[in-house]
Amino acid sequence: MKRIPRRRAALVAAAAAVGLVVVGCGDNDNSAGDVVGSATSAVQSAAESVGSQAQSAVESITGGNDSPEASEPAVDQSSAVPGPDGEEVDLSGPILQKYNEVGGMSSPLGAATGQQEDVGDGQVAEFDGGIIAWSPDTDAHIVWGEIRTAWEAEGGAGGDLGFPISDEEQTPDGARSNFQFGYITWAPGAQTEVVLE
Repeated sequence: MKRIPRRRAALVAAAAAVGLVVVGCGDNDNSAGDVVGSATSAVQSAAESVGSQAQSAVESITGGNDSPEASEPAVDQSSAVPGPDGEEVDLSGPILQKYNEVGGMSSPLGAATGQQEDVGDGQVAEFDGGIIAWSPDTDAHIVWGEIRTAWEAEGGAGGDLGFPISDEEQTPDGARSNFQFGYITWAPGAQTEVVLE
């Protein structure tokens, strides 16, 4: 069964009432015209009210900017998050968005261990449980665990593998992370394998 919002249902009911009045009135009854006119005005007023309330709701959510981009965080948006020794660390843009998407401080990433840093044309932020790396060509992705250790040994985002192009994927044997110029696999009881492409 399709649900119709209450305001929309009220507007539809008012329009239906106008239709019933029009159908039930004869041409010779002048008071019927007055009723139809009043009902039409009431429907228009209700529609304007619903529209105004909807616009107010949109403005309160978007801060007055109702473009599609308003729902996306600005690249220069920043926020202080818990860091080492209770100090705050500033994260911004896609790295902040990714950190918040996975649960922030309560995620396996935990607290930030230092400030967000520029690497080539991208940025990297380190956390207790992993790294979020971002570049304009790759978007923001997480690298953690043994794959993180192997990636850092290869130079991290500035090394031969470059930036991650996906989050870690589970495989039948363990896990895999894909990078701009290769991938790293990990399996329990086995060493990580770095493959440059």
